[in-house]
Amino acid sequence: MTEFNIESLKSNGICGIVNLGNTCYMNTAIQCLNSIPYFMTYFLSNQYEVDRNIRKKELEFVDVYAQLVKVMWEDNCTIEPERFKNTLAKFYDSYSGYRQHDASEAFIKIIELLHEGLSYRANIRAIETGGKLNYYDKINIMSIEAWKKRYSTNFSIPLKMFHGQFWSRKKCENCGQVSHNFDPFSIINLPISEKTNTIWDCINYYILSEELEGIDCEFCKKKSRSMKKTTVWKTPPVLVFCFNRFDESGNKISKLIDFPINRVNFSDLVDKPSEKKALFDLTAIANHSGNLGGGHFWAYAKNMEGKWHNFNDKNVSEIDDTSYLVTSNAYYLIYVKRGLSVDVIYS
Repeated sequence: MTEFNIESLKSNGICGIVNLGNTCYMNTAIQCLNSIPYFMTYFLSNQYEVDRNIRKKELEFVDVYAQLVKVMWEDNCTIEPERFKNTLAKFYDSYSGYRQHDASEAFIKIIELLHEGLSYRANIRAIETGGKLNYYDKINIMSIEAWKKRYSTNFSIPLKMFHGQFWSRKKCENCGQVSHNFDPFSIINLPISEKTNTIWDCINYYILSEELEGIDCEFCKKKSRSMKKTTVWKTPPVLVFCFNRFDESGNKISKLIDFPINRVNFSDLVDKPSEKKALFDLTAIANHSGNLGGGHFWAYAKNMEGKWHNFNDKNVSEIDDTSYLVTSNAYYLIYVKRGLSVDVIYS
């Protein structure tokens, strides 16, 4: 990895992608992934070859994806990803043919396939300091144990880059005991309401405590009322938010939600003390116009030089004014954590 010259790529990677027939959802997901520096260089530097799991059938998808990335960074051109689409359809039948699909769903599916094909056993454990444990130390140990139970035999660099951890706690009103749960996520789905005008409004609405009735308490074994609150404990290097722009009836919510671009702190969402000061920069936006039955996806994404481009299938144009990035079409947002170390990410 140390021999890979990332500087040589600064003006590359600005490729259009042919729409094969309602495949704008796939093109958008590809462009968003292609804008993430450390994820892209994982494949361009051939670092991924160290992790190729020859026992997994998903390795076929890994190799096709890696080839796609390399073609996109050879030159600024237009590509036709028919092989990529066909391979994706091998693993998910729903992508056979040319029906419309959701861009956020495609984004998640691509990451899942890459995770499986690049998975390995990992030694996940809490590091003992020998000192007295405070409340958050104990919570952190619980979170690591949950991570270990789920991923010690099936870990990967894609998982490490995109998956964070929710922290949910429920307090039983009968016995007063609090239960803790730690669940992984790759995308945080944010609600939109009449009162949400910014991403901060959506986040605050998302983390509101909710009252649960008739829940079996794991401590007193009685059905009781509980208060539940969910926040983020572990933030991934790549933090993805998706606005819930479709209601239960499938109607589109075309409301402008304002969001920041550079040096963003999500401390209101995060409870782990060591991560409250982390800063993130927006690197890609997946946009959607139209409705659930007939719409179109395209991406705004930042290249290695920090220049934003509009990737609308095979049509690519530079965006000079970042104020044009914030629109009512914004569907999901990709933020990358500042101060990342290649050695830490790829280890």
